[in-house]
Amino acid sequence: MPKYGFVISEDIGYIVKNIFKDINDKKNFEEGLETLKKIGYEGAVIPLMFNIGILVKQVNEIFKKHGIEIAGLSTDHYTTHLGYSFISTNPAVRGRTLDVIMSGLLIARELSSPLIIGKIIGKGIKDEKTEVWLQASLKILDKRAKDFGVKVLIEPLNSYETSFLNSLSEVYSLIKKLSLENTGILVNSYNMDIEELRIDEAIEYTKERIWYTKFSDTKRMPLGYGHIDFGKIVKALKKIGYNGWYIIECLPVPSAEDAAKTSLNYLKRIL
Repeated sequence: MPKYGFVISEDIGYIVKNIFKDINDKKNFEEGLETLKKIGYEGAVIPLMFNIGILVKQVNEIFKKHGIEIAGLSTDHYTTHLGYSFISTNPAVRGRTLDVIMSGLLIARELSSPLIIGKIIGKGIKDEKTEVWLQASLKILDKRAKDFGVKVLIEPLNSYETSFLNSLSEVYSLIKKLSLENTGILVNSYNMDIEELRIDEAIEYTKERIWYTKFSDTKRMPLGYGHIDFGKIVKALKKIGYNGWYIIECLPVPSAEDAAKTSLNYLKRIL
């Protein structure tokens, strides 16, 4: 059976106060999880918090208390808030980026969660140097992920956000080229709608490494608000035998709770 999850962050979806720094305001954090559980979600994606290492036990306890799984750890905010990037021209930034991701693998192991790699790849110019930097980081990351028993998920982003790994086939080809063993593909409906000419064919071609999905509609709206053909995407995923997480990430329109309910109901209808 598929499992349903929701992305919670300070930027999009549920507003969880201080999630990046601490969870002293536990009531706020727990209320969000409780609401998701009541709506029908089984998991939540949370940011790899800046000091989550000292909060692992507390985070695990809170999620278990509410019967919600930690469906994934996002790393995007290290780029949006701190400018971290695997392809930065500043070697110190590249070093800090790799360090925080290595630490993230430890946390992911403790939380039994995959680690998601998206915006942290970076926005720089695509050339021989940046390709080498990115590939070296991904190889190191994959080797450590194998040692830790953690899955790494690369999320192809659209070409307006980065020049690197924009399509499923690009990620798949790189995984094969580098012989990455613990790295798979995160299918993102919003980015596929922009980048893939034939979504069903892209899913079929890369089916070996599709380990995760994330859904949002046009302009990251709740499911059913835009023009994305989710029925076609779901049909393609069913055809390849995908039966993992279906994660929803959308704007809180007209409110976070309404968006979460509308999107989940829509997804369950087509599944």
